[in-house]
Amino acid sequence: MSQVSKAKMLLYATVVTIAGVGSTYRLTQFVATITKHELTGFGAISIATYLLGVFSILFITLWALCRGHFRDLEAPKYRMMELNEEADRLGNQIPA
Repeated sequence: MSQVSKAKMLLYATVVTIAGVGSTYRLTQFVATITKHELTGFGAISIATYLLGVFSILFITLWALCRGHFRDLEAPKYRMMELNEEADRLGNQIPA
């Protein structure tokens, strides 16, 4: 693994960790509010919607990781540049 990809992975892990800690903090605040019976049901729909969104994003991300969609993120960029160069070289001709 190259130095750049290690740095990217560290950045991604840091961002995900910070977001996870923030989400966990908000969820524990919600649970504390519910268990104290101060405002029973306060924000239940909002939290349920939030959790549905988080779990769906998490599921899709894990599915993409397992399927190998994040293995080579640079290849599509280079393929697009190759196709652009080929189109410029051929002009208005239609490639066979």
